[in-house]
Amino acid sequence: MLPKNISSGNPYDQALAETRQRDPGRRANGVANLGVHGTADTVKTLKGFLQDEAEAVRVAANYALLLLGQSESIKKLIEVLAHERHDYRKRAAVALTTSSGSGIACDHENVESCAAAKNDYEAWWKKSGAGLTWDAKKKTFEAGGTAKKK
Repeated sequence: MLPKNISSGNPYDQALAETRQRDPGRRANGVANLGVHGTADTVKTLKGFLQDEAEAVRVAANYALLLLGQSESIKKLIEVLAHERHDYRKRAAVALTTSSGSGIACDHENVESCAAAKNDYEAWWKKSGAGLTWDAKKKTFEAGGTAKKK
């Protein structure tokens, strides 16, 4: 059951309504879900959340932007892999694993695993970052072209 102030419409509308919540955790959840349910038209809205006062919301915005093919979020999420908070590492690990196309994975519950993955991602980004293209059908980046830098 949704809280009284969240509409029972489609998932995108629910996520958008949740982004207006006062609680940073709920706001972050809504922002992340905009990446799951949004389209390229959602990118501008998400970029506004990169300036949110709450770090959880900023991390969620980078997560959502990566899920929508915005390569500039890759470097930011790589840094989040070293974060002390498990929930932040989890968002970064999920987004990078599913959308980066790197083939690198980590156990977000294990700090050492994330530290190792962070090093691997940094090396991968240095080698492949400039040559990534977004495959909208697969919702993942692939090597071999010019990345969309929006």
